[in-house]
Amino acid sequence: MSASVNGRTIVTVVSLLLAVSSCKSFRPAPVVPANGSERILITEAMIARSGGQTAWEVLRREVPQMSYGENRNGQATGMGRRGRSSLLLKESPMLFIDGVRIQELITLQQLPASTVLSIEVLTGAEGTTYYGTDAVGGVILVRTKKG
Repeated sequence: MSASVNGRTIVTVVSLLLAVSSCKSFRPAPVVPANGSERILITEAMIARSGGQTAWEVLRREVPQMSYGENRNGQATGMGRRGRSSLLLKESPMLFIDGVRIQELITLQQLPASTVLSIEVLTGAEGTTYYGTDAVGGVILVRTKKG
């Protein structure tokens, strides 16, 4: 069964229903855990196990979803999500340390891992929902022990 709209033939849903009903059982797609794609929480125990000396090193070891840039001297120069990028949108994530927005990534290299309580990375829609369109590259929330 089909219908014509504006010169285009539209096949109705009947063929889809036949295809679905011919399957013996229907299984929904597996749900990807939040820590696998949208939200990554690095706890104090994970920070200690990572062996990183600075917050930057911990992120490099624990968050493979991000790409990290350094100059020849090893100083942080950039960070972004792996995968597709945009020429129009800002790719680097927003960085907050104890709720204060930080512009320079080198601050992560100067922050000892032993002083960090947790690091939360928002890489999906959750970041833009709470922090706006500037967070399209993600959000990094660092909480220190001193708070």
